[in-house]
Amino acid sequence: MTQVRVLTVSDRCSAGTSTDTSGPYIAERLEAWRPGGVTVTRECVSDDVIKIQGALNRAVELAAADKSGKGHLFISSGGTGLSPHDVTVQAISPLLEKQATGIMSALVSICVQKTPFAMLSNPLVGTIGRCLVVCLPGSKKAVAENLDILFPVLGHILDLISDSKSSISSFHASMQQSGPHNTAPAKKMEHVCPHKSGVTAQKKVDNSRRGVAFRPRHSTWPMLPVDEALSLITRAATSHPLQTQTLSTLSPSPGELAPAHGHVTGSVVLAREDLPNYRASIKDGYAVLAGDGPGVYKVVAVSKMGHSSGLVLESGTVSRVTTGGMVPLGADAVVQVEDTELVSSTSDGEEDTIRILSSVSPGTDIRPVGSDIAQGDILLPGGCRILAAELGLLASQGITNVDVRSKPRIAVISTGNELVTSGTDLSSGQVRDSNTPALLHLLREDGYNVTLSAHFPDSLNEVTDGLRRALDNADIILTTGGVSMGECDYLKEALPAAGGTVHFGRVHMKPGKPTTFATFPSGQLYFGLPGNPVSAMVTYKLFVLPALKVWEGRDSAPSVMKVELPETRNLDPRPEYIRAVYNNGEVRLTGGQCSSRLLSMRSANLLLKLPPRSDTCTSVDKGTLVDAMIIGPL
Repeated sequence: MTQVRVLTVSDRCSAGTSTDTSGPYIAERLEAWRPGGVTVTRECVSDDVIKIQGALNRAVELAAADKSGKGHLFISSGGTGLSPHDVTVQAISPLLEKQATGIMSALVSICVQKTPFAMLSNPLVGTIGRCLVVCLPGSKKAVAENLDILFPVLGHILDLISDSKSSISSFHASMQQSGPHNTAPAKKMEHVCPHKSGVTAQKKVDNSRRGVAFRPRHSTWPMLPVDEALSLITRAATSHPLQTQTLSTLSPSPGELAPAHGHVTGSVVLAREDLPNYRASIKDGYAVLAGDGPGVYKVVAVSKMGHSSGLVLESGTVSRVTTGGMVPLGADAVVQVEDTELVSSTSDGEEDTIRILSSVSPGTDIRPVGSDIAQGDILLPGGCRILAAELGLLASQGITNVDVRSKPRIAVISTGNELVTSGTDLSSGQVRDSNTPALLHLLREDGYNVTLSAHFPDSLNEVTDGLRRALDNADIILTTGGVSMGECDYLKEALPAAGGTVHFGRVHMKPGKPTTFATFPSGQLYFGLPGNPVSAMVTYKLFVLPALKVWEGRDSAPSVMKVELPETRNLDPRPEYIRAVYNNGEVRLTGGQCSSRLLSMRSANLLLKLPPRSDTCTSVDKGTLVDAMIIGPL
């Protein structure tokens, strides 16, 4: 039984504001094409890259789980055009293992004979394992025309991708016997399949060659703009359901932070009581009845912080109060000590009478009950990060536990046979691992702990197995190295084998071009950061940190300021992020900006964004205002 997943890509159809006609039509045609031999499931999603890739990933998983060895089909309609909302080809093409350019050319060349507008449709055909992937335009008419072209060869294509030798042989035999009166010799027939008997073995050897001589010479991954890459990451991180836990707001010891420190509130925290919960003096002085006015008065009581005399003050008397002390009942104002003078004292040095030198109005220098915080006020909103001031507020209300959003479990993994730990003496060709300690401390500085730190050697099997182990212990996986074009860069190949969906494999930026992002069915996120130390740290700030913030429901937008470029810079073909130091209003670059030069990150607290070179702009002059992303304390 051939499994078929039909996907309709349409914002309006997924929202229910338009009727899907293409999806049901495709399903009907497929069921008629092979009656009783196909199982069709349909799905409709919006024009969203993550959702489109998720639908494809489910189809591929279904095909891989089928033990019959048959070829299966994923066919979509919609989103193959040129409008900004058409993202199906962009979503699917990076995931294909092979593209069937001949089939795509045939679809366009035949359809364009009926209408020149067919050249705008951009159909996509390719394979992932034993799953044939076909992306067609959204109109029912265009779908019908493309299916008419595909159906005569569809069965043979499915046999080919499943390597069904008996079916392929039968097909070849029937082709060789076809022709006028079935009398032409087989060797003169026009159909000659490159995979037919006689050359099959050689083709299999070619397809399975993994030697370095046969590695790709050019990346098949398109370079996504930074904003587009970040948008993909944000959507994936947002899809993770927020989880909460209860943590203490109390420090276990004077040298430790409270467990809730650095977390984000899971819900609104309300004030339990008024603050102050009594009428408190704003200054050191004397509680008085404002109507008494200036004159000589007897000091009948003292009100200090933490103490209540229980006195009801009467006219003609005063009570000495300290800042924050309780204003006794009967008093309605406080006269500061600077506006008084001593008249007489007792034998033991206590005040007996004092003179009030100035008049005051009722309420002067008294904090009313609840004037700072009233019971029921919002103490902390939901999504508020709990730092020093927030912990102080919670302490003032006697709140010792608070619901917070759970932070992600994070794995930091280095790759490469050349790496050794910092305390190791170097042998020839070895390099000490600087990425792991740098990322561990970047994460700690930003309020995140690492649950797993590991190292992968240069082996496809070990990288794949290591990823699977990391998925058992982490929500977000960071690797450094192994994502570029080197013969030992296995991560892009290992990710699908471990169950991941790679959303992009290159970004249009410098440094950090090989940056890779993937997701897994259980919601985990994967970031493949470049191996050069500067690239790893820059891409952490640009891509990983925003994802961590979104994961726990925080605002992920970076802090950006405008600064004057301190020196003239020639532009690169890619947008460039150069490291700089801001100090006392002045900006200076950190020297050479090579991505391997970790010194360029020393003391850097800004990333200056320079535009890509163009025909009309090849450099940026000193003094030009540029955007500067803040990456450290100013």
